[in-house]
Amino acid sequence: MSPTLPPLFHVGIVVADLDRAAADYERRWAVKTERIMDLSFPDARFHGQEVSCSARYGFISTGASEIELIQPLTGRSPYTEFLEANGEGVHHLAYAVESIDRHLAALREAGEDPTIAFDGVIADRARFVYLDGLAHGPVVELIERAGQGG
Repeated sequence: MSPTLPPLFHVGIVVADLDRAAADYERRWAVKTERIMDLSFPDARFHGQEVSCSARYGFISTGASEIELIQPLTGRSPYTEFLEANGEGVHHLAYAVESIDRHLAALREAGEDPTIAFDGVIADRARFVYLDGLAHGPVVELIERAGQGG
């Protein structure tokens, strides 16, 4: 049986300049970018290779979900790859799950072969993966908060 699709957590949009993008959203839609933070991933895996990268993230509340603005800062990452190939735009659809590993196993049992493009940890608070080829365009992000998985 296929795993169920959880509620949409956020839509990730890769931008070249987070401050400029945040100002555009505020001017056009009267929304504020909140929780702006720089995160580093010193031991991430990108296309199966260890990488060290960082990015700036800003979140805009839209009610039931959020828009996540992402500006790559250092290193090779899904965000630098996306900007080079596509320019700015929607990168991923994010879903919070209890266990990434169990969700991946359920996808495999249902006949899917999810490709993990990126696997990272946010300061021991959460793990996230980007999966290619599951959403007809955008990457699918699965997020597991620390202490939930297994």
